Amino acid sequence: MIKNKLIRALYTGENWIDFKRMIETDKNIPYQEKLISIINSNRKNEAKEWLIKTLANGEAWRYIKKNFLPQLRTGAVCVIYYKQEPIKEEKKEVQQQEEKILIPPKEPEHAIPPSPIIITKPLFAIKTNLLYDVLSAANLEIEVPIGEQWSIAAEGIFPWWKASRADWTMQLLAGHAAVKYWFGDRNKKDILTGWNIGLYGGIGKYDLQFFDKDGEQGDFFDAGVQGAYAHKIGKYFRMEYSLGVGYLQRDSKKYDKVNDTMHGDIKVFKYPWEVKRQQWFGPTSAKISLVWLLNKKTVKKEGGVK
Repeated sequence: MIKNKLIRALYTGENWIDFKRMIETDKNIPYQEKLISIINSNRKNEAKEWLIKTLANGEAWRYIKKNFLPQLRTGAVCVIYYKQEPIKEEKKEVQQQEEKILIPPKEPEHAIPPSPIIITKPLFAIKTNLLYDVLSAANLEIEVPIGEQWSIAAEGIFPWWKASRADWTMQLLAGHAAVKYWFGDRNKKDILTGWNIGLYGGIGKYDLQFFDKDGEQGDFFDAGVQGAYAHKIGKYFRMEYSLGVGYLQRDSKKYDKVNDTMHGDIKVFKYPWEVKRQQWFGPTSAKISLVWLLNKKTVKKEGGVK
């Protein structure tokens, strides 16, 4: 019968050094750069394992499990046999004390609960066109990512003011909506960054009169295709540059400028009193937008996400 105190179990733990070396030297492994980025991050090992296993629906993990784990998960048994020599009775107690010092009793192992994993999920982005802001045309846009490649956006433009002078009026109410497709491998790019293309359309009405010129009222609608590029300028902020090309139609009528009369209250329309329709094919929108991304943090524990 072998005494328990003569058996010792040793382990080295998870071998992340060789694991990283295997990934860096294997040219066939999918998502190599993304895996190296996860391993080099400051996350805890439990979080790294979860991100690796869920990357690209487990495609990289299946390759690792087949090609790497058999080499990393190894074990060995070593047996040392001692031939017991007859000893005198008076030395027996001394030998027992030495054995206690050389082979300490194995301490009971306590299960350490895994640390929770913080997962950040993008909800939507708030945007403003800085070109409109410079012209004091207040505007706001909401964009919501859908899946990995798509997003939808809704924009409102709403300056509605009259200057203290009689010959300054900027009143505009307009709304636009867009559907966008984002190019590239989204597993390697941050959300709402890179190149995108989309379809847009909108309607609005306006009353504009500046300097010492006659004013104009009317309404319009437009539709077209827009291309854009966005990049990060901070953890939660982006800049986006876009240009839209399409069709614009507006119906307008002009009115006379009258001194000391606030245009927006009283309109003296020019004769003949007719509405003119104008159509345009070409650039219809240009934006340099500041984007603020709002996220939702969730805690993933064993058994699900809470």
